[in-house]
Amino acid sequence: MASVFSKNVLRSIRGSLGRFVAIAAIVALGCGFYAGLRMTAPDMKQAADEFFDGSALMDIRVVSPLGLTEDDVEAIRSLDGVSGAMGAYETDAVALVDERQYVVRIHSIPPACADSSSPDGRSAASDDADYLNRPVLLEGRWPENAGECVMAGTVPRSESMAIGDTVQLQEGVQDLDEVLDETSYTIVGFVNSPYYATSASLGSTSLSTGVVQEYMYVPEGDFNDDLPFTEVFVTVAAAAGEESLTAPYDDAVQRVVDEIEAIAPECEQRRLDEVRAQAQEELDEAKETLERERADAEAQLADAAAQLDDARAQLADGRAQLADGQARFDEGQQQFDEGSEQLDDARTQYEEGRTQYEEGAAQLQAAQEEYNAGVAQYNAAEESYTQGINAYQDAAWELEQNRSQIDQLREAIPGLQAAADAGDEAASAQLAEARAAVEAFDSSEAQINATKAQLDAARAELDQRRSQLQEARTQIEASEQALRESHEQLSDALGTIDQSQGKLDESQGQLDESRSQLSGSADELASAQAAIDEGQAEYDARKAEADEKLADAQAEIDDAQERIDELELPEWIVLDRSSNYGAAAFDADADRIDSIASVFPLIFFLVAALVALTTMTRMVEDDRMLIGTLKALGYSKARIAWKYVAYGLLASVIGCVVGVLVLSQLLPLVIMTAYGIVYFVPQPPFPLPIDPLIAGLSAAFGIGVTLVATAAAAWVVLAERPAALMLPPAPKAGRRILLERVSPVWKRLSFSWKVTLRNMFRYKKRLFMTIVGIAGCTALLLTGLGISDAINDIINKQFGELTKYNLTVTLDEDASQEDVDAVDALLADDSAVEDAAAVLDEPMLASGPDATDVRLNLVVPEDPDGFAGFFTLRNRLSQEALTLGQDGCLVSEKLAQVCGVVAGDSLTLTEQDSAGNPTSATYRVPVTGIVENYIGYDVFMGPDLYEETFGKPAEYSTRFVIASDNASAREGLLDRLQEADAVKTAAFNDETIETYRSMLASVNLIVVVLVVSAALLAFIVLYNLTNINISERSREIATLKVLGFLPRETNAYIFREIFLLAAIGALVGLVLGVGLESFVVLTAEVDGVMFGRQIHLLSFVLAFVLTMVFTWASMLAMKPKIARIDMVESLKSNE
Repeated sequence: MASVFSKNVLRSIRGSLGRFVAIAAIVALGCGFYAGLRMTAPDMKQAADEFFDGSALMDIRVVSPLGLTEDDVEAIRSLDGVSGAMGAYETDAVALVDERQYVVRIHSIPPACADSSSPDGRSAASDDADYLNRPVLLEGRWPENAGECVMAGTVPRSESMAIGDTVQLQEGVQDLDEVLDETSYTIVGFVNSPYYATSASLGSTSLSTGVVQEYMYVPEGDFNDDLPFTEVFVTVAAAAGEESLTAPYDDAVQRVVDEIEAIAPECEQRRLDEVRAQAQEELDEAKETLERERADAEAQLADAAAQLDDARAQLADGRAQLADGQARFDEGQQQFDEGSEQLDDARTQYEEGRTQYEEGAAQLQAAQEEYNAGVAQYNAAEESYTQGINAYQDAAWELEQNRSQIDQLREAIPGLQAAADAGDEAASAQLAEARAAVEAFDSSEAQINATKAQLDAARAELDQRRSQLQEARTQIEASEQALRESHEQLSDALGTIDQSQGKLDESQGQLDESRSQLSGSADELASAQAAIDEGQAEYDARKAEADEKLADAQAEIDDAQERIDELELPEWIVLDRSSNYGAAAFDADADRIDSIASVFPLIFFLVAALVALTTMTRMVEDDRMLIGTLKALGYSKARIAWKYVAYGLLASVIGCVVGVLVLSQLLPLVIMTAYGIVYFVPQPPFPLPIDPLIAGLSAAFGIGVTLVATAAAAWVVLAERPAALMLPPAPKAGRRILLERVSPVWKRLSFSWKVTLRNMFRYKKRLFMTIVGIAGCTALLLTGLGISDAINDIINKQFGELTKYNLTVTLDEDASQEDVDAVDALLADDSAVEDAAAVLDEPMLASGPDATDVRLNLVVPEDPDGFAGFFTLRNRLSQEALTLGQDGCLVSEKLAQVCGVVAGDSLTLTEQDSAGNPTSATYRVPVTGIVENYIGYDVFMGPDLYEETFGKPAEYSTRFVIASDNASAREGLLDRLQEADAVKTAAFNDETIETYRSMLASVNLIVVVLVVSAALLAFIVLYNLTNINISERSREIATLKVLGFLPRETNAYIFREIFLLAAIGALVGLVLGVGLESFVVLTAEVDGVMFGRQIHLLSFVLAFVLTMVFTWASMLAMKPKIARIDMVESLKSNE
């Protein structure tokens, strides 16, 4: 009997294969989705753990404000549980690669890299246990010589680089010459470093915009020999066997962290003593040098003072001799004055005759002056003419030089005109240029000819004026001759006077000689005094300069001594792997996937239960007479129920196995591929491992809900008496529906529509199953499309509505004010610039009730009122414009959520050092508003609040620029900015936008998975519903065929009900989808990015339309079954 019973089960499967496959399919979807999603997180974490272990990613990172030494490395290496310790160098720099600027983090790589191997491309094997954070070589080779480097091969920006390119380091957080021996590197390879598992954040820096854009490795020997290690990386032996960032792993690492912290005080003290001793030694040498220079300066000043005293003594002797000579000169001067009085009387008579002579001379002089004025005018005109003729000759020569070229253009114009008429745009441009050149040449030639005519007229006028001047000269010479004769007569009279004057002059000569001697002596004394004064001034200046330099040097020494004395113990900062952004973010995203996995499959399990319940209920109802017969033959309820339980068990087991086997491979692969755009963790080898526990839970859920539904359906029928079961079931009583009570509507409905509406509400379980199943389908579709909207809105809203500037210019902090003004003038006058704003853009850390040390950008605009033209400050929920003002502090929405602050709370800001580590300088600021922002964490602060908070005015070393959209204009502007002395970096937003677009493109894979899943879910639900409908109404369908209904009318009798239920389910699904999409978006959101919060109207429409398309497709699949219904067999089926 057991064999017969088993055969009966198999016969039932063959007889209702579609029903069996439907149950198996819905269980496969539910179990597969649950297992696939739940296994994704372990698969991701295992892949990361294998990558991190295979490349010896550090478990612990130790940093210190004063650096670390080889002794520190050895001390750490000797601790119990430490399997490897590596001292490493690190610095940040602005690099130029192929005329593009990047902020690069430079790491040292030890010689052991050359001996490492990567056979599987997912790990880096090395015999050196102290070679940690081993990059995997993707292309090229390792650096072998100084000046060679390997670059990140996984960062999107690296796609524009190639092996052989030159990386030119321009500036660093420190003087590059004090850090590196080389500043120019050749790319010899590309790597994937486990230390940078994501492109979302490579770290922060004090350079440029505060974000590291690339990383590179250079030979360890390229760092200066006297530098301490920047950091020490450590691996823990006990952690190697544990999965990364799990509790056992953390416990193993924490034990070593405790050991490191235990030896830290001794090492810190040793390092402090070393630095203090070295600094004190250098300072003592500086003190000795200062004392030597002080002694030399004092000796030189003493010699100069002695020389000044000698000069003053000599000056006093000279002044005494000058006083004696002055007395003798005064006596001779008195005698001379008496002789002069006698001579004056004789001279008076002479002067009377002289008066007449002078009157004639005056007339002659007037004529002579008039003549001279005419000569001067003539000479000026002659010079102007000469300049004009020279300019004319130069212009004529230059014109002749260009004539041949212009003639060629004249000949080319007809050809260009023909080409332009033919539609050649290049020829049109050349034609315009040629015509312009010819017109300019003709214009220049006409101008030169006009100038020649003007010069000829000027020459004629000059010749006429020369003749007039010659005539005037002849008249003047005649007058001069007459005056000369009168002068000779006066000269005879003057001879006598001159003889007397000669004697006086001799006396005067003697007096003048004495006076000259006295004056010379006085001048010598004055010069000596001036020299003494100059010497004294120089002495005073040199003494003041020496005193100032010595005082400055002493002050520097005192300051240095004070800094040495105040050196604090360099506390070690011991960080574990969770401080590595890539490792921690990857682990957090895996946990987010796990959170989604706990909710998402519930839809499939719920539908599976409903499908199983409805399907098995129908199956049991069809077997009523068989069940009654079996009960009458003495079979127990359990034995009879086992047939249906076995049916459901077999279907669910097959579905569970297929679903788990397929989707546990497919879903993790799709999700890891999507995350592969952001993360650089190599995918594990295929096939992926199957977690037995998750597979078991999945099977328990999928098989369990199916069996419970099956048992419930069977038990209802088994509760009846055998006699009742052997009779056909009474038709379900019909009831009036609500719409029937609305007479105006109900009366206007056709018979088929009335039947459809009554049937819809007649079978409640079927109604509920259809609505829930279709609602789940629509909810999945809306979730997928909503995720796409949310991610696309990141770029569209951030750079389409919020960020209005498209160019960021960072200025050199050491630039002179003149150079800064030149950049501002360039931005103000350049035609490619619409507007520019001066801002402070500084990386900082934020802490609040829910988070600490969150990296952000602090933006302080110089003009807060005008800043709205560069960034839209608004609240996302209310769309209300926010005012920054002088005292405002607006926090980006995602940062506020992460830190747990709202408007009215306080946010703690912490400054960071050049390496991005937090310092002890912390500040509390009031939050005045929450601003909409999607990419990055930002705080916008008013200038007055900044000065009040930080105790200093803001330094506006960044310019936000709204530049033209024209590509050539932007390229020209970028070239001009890069040539400016004060510009450190200048970059458009285009690269950032494209980077984010490529990173977020992976969402399409997730959308495809959700759409396919929704399609399968809809098809299974509708297939079952339609199949049951057709089975139950075969007599009705046969009757309709007998009555002559057309095939389309017969189909509509069944499908109209399905279509209406699908539409109701789709509308319900739109409501459910909003909540599901919101949950997924908030759960899947990554650090530093806020997804869009709005589902677009088009997504609602598409979700509804696609659901109805899936419904229509399932109807098409069922049409052949209606066509195969035999009218005769169906009508006598109850007999």
